[in-house]
Amino acid sequence: MTPPIHPLRVSVVGLGNVFLGDDGFGPLVVEKFRCRFACDPQVEILDLGTPGLDLAPYLCARDLVVLVDAVHADDPPGTLTVYREDDFVSHRARLRVTGHDPGLWDSLAHLRMAGQSPSELIIMGAVPQSCSFGEAISPALLDSSSRASDRIAGLLVQRGVACRRRPVFLKQNLWWLPLPGAQSATTG
Repeated sequence: MTPPIHPLRVSVVGLGNVFLGDDGFGPLVVEKFRCRFACDPQVEILDLGTPGLDLAPYLCARDLVVLVDAVHADDPPGTLTVYREDDFVSHRARLRVTGHDPGLWDSLAHLRMAGQSPSELIIMGAVPQSCSFGEAISPALLDSSSRASDRIAGLLVQRGVACRRRPVFLKQNLWWLPLPGAQSATTG
């Protein structure tokens, strides 16, 4: 008799500050993903904002963690890339330097020491145009956010996780984005 196969424990996590322009890329993507795709119940879809060491419980003993964040890389703004943890160790790319960056690496180090680190960590990163306070997400990252949502679904399906496009999308809760046609406070 074949032993039962446990379903993969998966977390899709958006990191970033929605008040810092393109740094809000992670929260934007996970909200689009949540509204566009239906996944198995063991898939957690989380907007964690800018956590520090309190990120560890969301990574602990997971089979797969997909983190979505703005990254520094030598590519044009809006460039979307899938990174592995080694890409950050080798300095091929780095997360935006904000409060959540040290928390990620420190959390992973603590989890490794406890033997509870995620089996696989993937980082879906987009190069920001600007991460200034009070700015909206740039058109380049808005465009990349839809592609990122689709790529996350593809990554999950490749790993045997049930993830399918919803026949009718859920209503997105993107309260921080300006309404279409609204003027910004700086332009009148």
